[in-house]
Amino acid sequence: MKKSIIIIIAAFMVAACSTGNVSKSGGVDNMGYLQFVQSGNTVYSEGVTVMIDDNPSFTAKVDKLKKMKIKANTYAIKTGTRHLKVIYQDKILYEKNIIVAIHETKQINLP
Repeated sequence: MKKSIIIIIAAFMVAACSTGNVSKSGGVDNMGYLQFVQSGNTVYSEGVTVMIDDNPSFTAKVDKLKKMKIKANTYAIKTGTRHLKVIYQDKILYEKNIIVAIHETKQINLP
C-alpha cells in the first residue's frame, strides 16, 4: 500500500515538472512604430493625413510635446526604408525617407 502511494506521488511530481501551458508575450514581429508630435503652436485637432510609400493614406492623431502621455498614439508600420509624407490642410508638413528598425518608435516632430 505504501509503495503504491509513493509511486502515485512520484508520478504526480514528475507530471508537475514537465512543460505544460507556456505563455509568450511580445510585440508584432518585423514592425516599427510612428508617433506624431506637435512641436510648434499649430493645433492639429482633426489629425494629419499620413502616406507611407504607395499605400493608402490614413489619419493620425498628433500628441503634444509637453503633455506626453504614458500611452501615446503610435502607428505600426513595416520596418526598413519608407517614404513618409505628412499632410495637413493640403500642405505638406513632412516628407522624407526614413529608416525604421524592428520595435523602434520614430517620433515625427511637426511644426
